[in-house]
Amino acid sequence: MKHLKKTTALLMLLTSIIGSRTLAQDFVNMNAILKFNNDMIVKTALAEEIKKERAKEVMQDNEYVSTGYEKGIFSGNPLMLNGKSLDYGEFNLQSQGELTVTKGAAITGQTTQIPFHVYLRRNGNIVLIPGKERSDPQQTKIDISEVLRYAAPGDHLVIEAVRKEDGPVKRILKLLGGGC
Repeated sequence: MKHLKKTTALLMLLTSIIGSRTLAQDFVNMNAILKFNNDMIVKTALAEEIKKERAKEVMQDNEYVSTGYEKGIFSGNPLMLNGKSLDYGEFNLQSQGELTVTKGAAITGQTTQIPFHVYLRRNGNIVLIPGKERSDPQQTKIDISEVLRYAAPGDHLVIEAVRKEDGPVKRILKLLGGGC
């Protein structure tokens, strides 16, 4: 019986030592996890702020002047890249995909693609793009990488509606190199 009491006491002592050591390690690990989470929250918030600033830099004044011919509902961002609203904070010289321009239909409330011209402007002058000297007046989509391959950092990508009634969709985007 004496051996059993000593063994039990020794076992309880070892359990409490190991348990307290594990508890201390868990406490230290928890502090490390909390610090990591706080760092990630700060980094994410900072990245979002940088993305917003970049979006402001990319989206230039659209130079639009009302003509009185406007028809339809025009959203704040009529540009779509691969079927999703164009994210100005992510848009850059390496962007790829199918660019379309949309407006809302007054009767149905649904969006419709509209024909548009797209061109590059460098230092106030139009940049000629081989094969795109004359734009198609029926063009409702374009592979944006075909245009951006001729662009340089600081150029403006100009997107204009073909029809007078779609004028408010005009957008001018400053092209920045690289991603966010």
